Amino acid sequence: MKMLVTSSVLMLGGCLAHTIDESPKVAISPSEKFSIEGGNHLFQSPWWESFDRPALNGLVEQSLANNFDVAQAMAVLEQAEAIAIQTNSQRLPQVDGVGGASQSWEGGDAQRGQAEIGAELSWELDVWNRIGNAAKADRLEAQARAADVDAVKLFLSVDVANAYFGAAAAHRQIALLQEQLKLDRDLEGILKLRLDSGVGTNVEVLQQQARVADSQTLIPVAESQLAVFENRLDVLLGQEPDGRLRVSAQENLEFAEDLPAISVPAALLLNRPDLLAARADLIAADADIGAAIADRLPRVTLDGAYAFSDGAAFTGPVSMIMGTFIQPLLDWGQRKAEVKRNEALYKERLYAYTQLYLEAVEDVENALVQEFKQREFLEKLNSQRSILAQAANAAEERYKQGIDDYQPVINALQELRVVERNMIDESLALLNIRIDLFRAIGGPIDPLPASSENSNKGHDNETL
Repeated sequence: MKMLVTSSVLMLGGCLAHTIDESPKVAISPSEKFSIEGGNHLFQSPWWESFDRPALNGLVEQSLANNFDVAQAMAVLEQAEAIAIQTNSQRLPQVDGVGGASQSWEGGDAQRGQAEIGAELSWELDVWNRIGNAAKADRLEAQARAADVDAVKLFLSVDVANAYFGAAAAHRQIALLQEQLKLDRDLEGILKLRLDSGVGTNVEVLQQQARVADSQTLIPVAESQLAVFENRLDVLLGQEPDGRLRVSAQENLEFAEDLPAISVPAALLLNRPDLLAARADLIAADADIGAAIADRLPRVTLDGAYAFSDGAAFTGPVSMIMGTFIQPLLDWGQRKAEVKRNEALYKERLYAYTQLYLEAVEDVENALVQEFKQREFLEKLNSQRSILAQAANAAEERYKQGIDDYQPVINALQELRVVERNMIDESLALLNIRIDLFRAIGGPIDPLPASSENSNKGHDNETL
């Protein structure tokens, strides 16, 4: 047997040269910094708490506890952990209890029967670490699924925040539209009084009535948007939509301008759960290569049995031990092809890991530039609103003085109201951008330890 093992090892030579890379790198060189700098504020709590909305905090926590996407991801994780336990158990001796009894007759006369009871042992000696590599791969797959759970939680918290502030924006739109409708009705009443006094015209009254009707048509649309966001919140919380409002009508769209701390691009590999999952899957594929290589080498199994036998010839304990050596000699390239398949799988996951990293950097870059430009846009929009408000007041004064007719007033109010509604939409867009920035950098979704600031600084110089 020793000669056969030695010969097999010599024939397969380089098969033993494979080493698992425990710290794989993306297929490109990460940049040293983002093109736009982030903030310096390191949030020590889950990212959604940065908005300082207790109601939002409660909804996110409730969704994390009850959402079925999270429950599904947890079930997948449990499966992966069970598979890892199964594979690792193959490294240990397998012991089974056995027993049997027999009885025979000769010419109708019963002969002394035989009975045995005992245990059998089977143990593959993992000489080339075939099972060890497979077990390592399955453990890493379980780690990847755990990271998937965190990724689901991160995306879920983002969805809850978007729905929450979407409902808040819908409330603001409804309030604004109701305010505009009230003003339109007040103006209609004034114009009717002027008509009755012989000062105004019937055309002016009809034009204002059209404005009232137009304002009324916008309210149902905003109310339906509110219902959609509220229904979305219900589903995210793991329950059927019930028509109950969870977001207060007094909620606003304001939030602190402080940007979260943005480290170097390579830090995303440590912070984003989807990248952590891809990294674990990559190392698992490397371990699978090692297992496939080891499968081409001799497999040594130790079998044994110990039983108590009671029969005609002998009564007492019986024991046996035997070693088995199996060396694949002719499989028509099956095992070699399996090695190549796993090597190709490793390359596939490496490229997927790198692509995901590039998209993560893109997400951060986009969120940073969008927030800066969105704030700039809102400032200009606010200036436009102020100018239009002055123009509307001036047009109204000229109308009251009899200098102009009512059409300039209508035009000025029309433009002003469009801008006011746009400002609510764009304020929500700014909130969504900030939320997407937190998603892009990976949260956090759990409270950070007090020492995390120092550890994050250490990540800046870490080569991944």
